[in-house]
Amino acid sequence: MLKSVTATDVMNFSYCKRIPYYVHVLKIPQFTTVKEYKGREKYDDFKYRSKRSKIIQEFPHLERKYDLYLECDGFSTKLDCVFFNDDDAFPLQLKYAVKPKKMYATTRRQLLLEAFLIEQCLGKKVQRGFVKYELSGDLVEVDLTDKSELFEMFKEYFGIIMGEKLPEPTEYLKRCRDCCYRRFCWGDK
Repeated sequence: MLKSVTATDVMNFSYCKRIPYYVHVLKIPQFTTVKEYKGREKYDDFKYRSKRSKIIQEFPHLERKYDLYLECDGFSTKLDCVFFNDDDAFPLQLKYAVKPKKMYATTRRQLLLEAFLIEQCLGKKVQRGFVKYELSGDLVEVDLTDKSELFEMFKEYFGIIMGEKLPEPTEYLKRCRDCCYRRFCWGDK
């Protein structure tokens, strides 16, 4: 039985719906990639540097917390950084990347999950969040008022896990190149 849905599960499902199937239905563990190790390394550096600087110009003096772990209602996540202002909160994601032309669904849904958990666990209102793209220096504001996309995703996610049904692979086949489950989907091709 699924203990809780994590931000990793949300991102994996958004990347390829088969990953949570392999992890939670077939119980085949996922290994950490070189990209993930590099991202963690850069996050530690970001955390150290940002404690002394203004990340978001309009929030120079707001309380901020790093590595905040939230868990409730069967969902959990560890936030990179969150800013607090009275009754409001603003999650911030750090991505060791150049700003893409269009925000990836994985990033958006991760922020939506963080917003949902901040509201449920801390009772703070979350209307927007931010993504800091470290390589290009861009800070992108994201509207988080409509969480229906997240709830629709959960419905499909739980349908696959509880029904133990193998979903179709991602339509973006280049994602399969570095995937640890590639051989299960495509054999030795």
